[in-house]
Amino acid sequence: MSIRVQRDWGEIVRRAVRYVVLGAVTFVVCFPLIWALLTSIKPTGEIFTSPPTWLPKELVVEHYSALIHGKPMYFESGSDYTPDTSPTQHFLSWFFNSVVVAFGAAFISVAIATLAAYSLTRFRYHGRRVIPYLSLLGYMMPPIVLVFPLFLVIVDLGIANSLWSLVFGYVSITMPFCTWLLWAFFRGLPVEIEEAGLIDGASRFQVFYQIVLPSALPGIIAAVIFSVIVAWNDYLFARIFINSVQNLTLTVGVMHFFEGVHVNWGLMMASAVLMTLPLAALFMFFQRHLVAGFGAGGVKG
Repeated sequence: MSIRVQRDWGEIVRRAVRYVVLGAVTFVVCFPLIWALLTSIKPTGEIFTSPPTWLPKELVVEHYSALIHGKPMYFESGSDYTPDTSPTQHFLSWFFNSVVVAFGAAFISVAIATLAAYSLTRFRYHGRRVIPYLSLLGYMMPPIVLVFPLFLVIVDLGIANSLWSLVFGYVSITMPFCTWLLWAFFRGLPVEIEEAGLIDGASRFQVFYQIVLPSALPGIIAAVIFSVIVAWNDYLFARIFINSVQNLTLTVGVMHFFEGVHVNWGLMMASAVLMTLPLAALFMFFQRHLVAGFGAGGVKG
């Protein structure tokens, strides 16, 4: 009995230490977002107090209200911004542009990558064993190497300074990895289920739509989330391809809260929180599918 009690206590201690370590690591990782959230609900005068206050003495939502409703905010003396040119009036447009670009690029990338990965694992033709590794090699190239050739192509197509230029630009860097990821995932799906469907009289399209796609859903969701994250967080392509303020995405648009040495940190922190929450919610909602998608590709059936 005493040995069993000692084992139970030992297990409790190990679990307690494990949770304490995990909690500490989580706090360190999440600290920038926590600090941004606390700063965004402080009055402007309290943000610059020294020493800084951890918890706000007064809760305010003026920064969020300015971003959501497009209200002009105070900038320090010497700023060139006026109520008519305040960048806060474009925040919702930037947010909408980021959503359109991120999910548009993800939809195109995953749609093409799904068909490509399926053909690579189910049909026989020359070069099908090399294509996945070549696609991964394309993803490994630094974006700065691709941005200027892509810009020349976009100008020739006549879609410069539009959201389409960003969508096609992000597809060029997300589709190779999505193809490789889904190729590894499709390799783990049993072919016998598809053969049974074909024997029962289903067409190749019916087998793909009704059997393969539902089975590959975790991998597809993982590819979608990866594409959305890349497009949502990118700064380089959006900075070079877009010139007009109205067509900017969030990563470039919020830089307008910097004007030389004049910075409205309340707006910056509030925008950082609003930029992070959609991706955090996406991760939390699809966490189970995301883990399954990235892990299943390592198991070959």
